[in-house]
Amino acid sequence: MVYRDMLQDIKQSDGLKELLFFIFASPSKVYKHKANKNLRQSKAAVPLGKRLLRSILIILAMLLLLSQSTFAQKQVEPENLPTPKGSNLLFFLQRDPDANTVVYELNYNSDGTLYRNNPIKGSWIRYEEAQKFKELTSIEKKFAYGIKSRPIGEDEYEIRLVAYKKMPMYLRKSETDQKYHIYIKDEGKNLLLKRVFVRVNGGSFWFPKIQYIDLITTNCATGIEILKRIRT
Repeated sequence: MVYRDMLQDIKQSDGLKELLFFIFASPSKVYKHKANKNLRQSKAAVPLGKRLLRSILIILAMLLLLSQSTFAQKQVEPENLPTPKGSNLLFFLQRDPDANTVVYELNYNSDGTLYRNNPIKGSWIRYEEAQKFKELTSIEKKFAYGIKSRPIGEDEYEIRLVAYKKMPMYLRKSETDQKYHIYIKDEGKNLLLKRVFVRVNGGSFWFPKIQYIDLITTNCATGIEILKRIRT
């Protein structure tokens, strides 16, 4: 599990700079750094003072990580959470009980064309920080909230959430408004995806227990809103 590896790296870090590197750097950079570090130093006994310093740094690191997402005791319903808006917004993801939201938007080049290699970008709306937008960290992109995409035709892409790769989604232009939308297929029907809600029921910050995932969609043929629940 990525958090276990991260915590182990934090325990073995040499100072605050390296500790922050282990938290925010990409997994590939961390691997290279650790490989080079092992070549430069031998296994030596760690002095007591250094062990105490590491303990303090570990506590600071955990507080820093916990500040990214605070677990409350009371569950909230998705209809009571904020609803983001935007001209390029495709869909958004929320999890109980955090009001902060991950939004997925179209990713355009400077000339106004869709970025073919990465047509969707994700970012946080930090409602607890005056609706401040914040880019996803490399770890969040790789293991939690990132997406994988591949072109499957003219102006059409297959999209998968890294946290739930079983479900393919499709980015394509609608014949009605000629704008890009995200769709899922269910029993032969095309459903327009609007919102993803993750219900957390217990567990911990490191290992939350996900009870189910709700997909709030709209039937393209009838316009009726449909709730599709995935139990984990």
